[in-house]
Amino acid sequence: MTLKTQTKIAVPLLLASALMAGCTTSSPLTSPNGRPGFTVNCSGGGGGRWSACYEEASNLCPNGYVVIDRVGDTDAMVSEIDGDLNLQTMVSRELMIECR
Repeated sequence: MTLKTQTKIAVPLLLASALMAGCTTSSPLTSPNGRPGFTVNCSGGGGGRWSACYEEASNLCPNGYVVIDRVGDTDAMVSEIDGDLNLQTMVSRELMIECR
């Protein structure tokens, strides 16, 4: 296997690993009702699954929470490496919650 072929295989695998290695983050907010809450971002983390957002919400609000808003989007990105086209999916997920 030539170095060029190895590179064609390794680069997409590294990009996929980097995208899936994202983490769930959160930041505090005050809900419209004046109660404490959080914005939870789970884009890419766990493959960008909503379950990662809900798990983090449960950790942040052990007495339960109410979902204020849920925003998600999936975009495709096409790149070219040595004449080969590569399609990558970019996932963004954000959950806004109010703690009980």
